[in-house]
Amino acid sequence: MMQRPTEKLVEFADALALKHVEVHQQLGHYTGIVTLHGLARLASEGGQPEALARVKDELKPFLSGEMDFHCNFPNYLCGGNATAWLLYKGLLPEAEKSVRFYADEILKDASKDSEGILQMTKGTPGRIWIDVAFAVSPFLIFAGMALGEEAYIEEGVQQTFKMVDIFRNGETGLLHQCRGFCGEMKLSDDHWSRGNGWGAYALCELACELPDDHKHKAESIFRFKDLMNHVLKFQDDKGLWHQEMTWKDYKPDSYVETSGSGLFLYALAAGIKAGIADEHWMEAYRKGMRGILTYISFDYDVFHTCKGCLCPGEGTKLDYAARPPVVNDPHAFGPLVLCFGQAAQLGISKLGEL
Repeated sequence: MMQRPTEKLVEFADALALKHVEVHQQLGHYTGIVTLHGLARLASEGGQPEALARVKDELKPFLSGEMDFHCNFPNYLCGGNATAWLLYKGLLPEAEKSVRFYADEILKDASKDSEGILQMTKGTPGRIWIDVAFAVSPFLIFAGMALGEEAYIEEGVQQTFKMVDIFRNGETGLLHQCRGFCGEMKLSDDHWSRGNGWGAYALCELACELPDDHKHKAESIFRFKDLMNHVLKFQDDKGLWHQEMTWKDYKPDSYVETSGSGLFLYALAAGIKAGIADEHWMEAYRKGMRGILTYISFDYDVFHTCKGCLCPGEGTKLDYAARPPVVNDPHAFGPLVLCFGQAAQLGISKLGEL
């Protein structure tokens, strides 16, 4: 932090996106979809013409059909949330056909469980997981607003609401990651940081982006604030969150996890900017932003990110806590591009102002 207080937040966020590409070669992976969304927001909201040109260039192979990679949700193949976001903002009109195609596919053809929640297409039917919330809901919300299709918005809202209802723990107010992976209709026992971050990400987009007069606006804000206020109860002394968020109860040496922390900080900043945050959010947010900088090197290496994680072992808290952190894991960059890009929208221009 001492050597870079004058570095601009928009440049810092952009450098993290470039680091993702440098380390992992390309963004054709679901983790790249998160980084692309962060870059698209940075470009469209931060008045960064060079960043806008670059994200459009990154999206070209997605829109042309050249990008082909394994993914649970086909809407990744058109660039996912980033593409729908830029279409919604009027900055990528050539994406209309692709966005409509994949939104229709989600509504009509995607595999769903008995409650209508998108599920794994392979293996045991009925396997659902909170990761769906970030993958599908923002895409459908942006697509619906861009194309005037209320059915898309409704599907995006219902996917998130239904999952939060199922995964929310009544005692902690936090979310479990999944159901059906460790036994039929059995919830994982975790309060995993990135899983809760995916839920916060989806609820944030609903609460902040739905029009004020939309029928689901008030409930979206209520659910978003409910989750974030419970999340804040588990913030540590440095302003961050741990791999298993209830670490204080059983494992005080549990590690700080940066991808979940980045998603929470993004959601806090978005709520503050939208004018729907509670008063104490800003202090918690600034504390967290200062804390997360200590896990990013001067070369933009990112430390303490949990590697890919879907119901490890028996889905216990200890199983999640034992999932090791990785330096420059592909999950590391997108949440940080989102959170530092969003910080710039609060009028914070330089790292030294955090």
